[in-house]
Amino acid sequence: MGNNIGLNEYTLAVITTDKNMSPVGGCPIFYADDDKDLQNKALLMSKCVSGMVHQIAKGTLIIVKH
Repeated sequence: MGNNIGLNEYTLAVITTDKNMSPVGGCPIFYADDDKDLQNKALLMSKCVSGMVHQIAKGTLIIVKH
């Protein structure tokens, strides 16, 4: 058993095309103009933080640190 104590998995950001989505729980939301912008922002952000992109709904992606 290791000494792996602390937060190891968490959501870093939400990227969405839904302009009506409002922040909840302190996770930042980034708004995209269209699907191409959505994919581009998610890719760039995930590379910056070494995170993984997951789709949670049509037009909404999250970046998670595993």
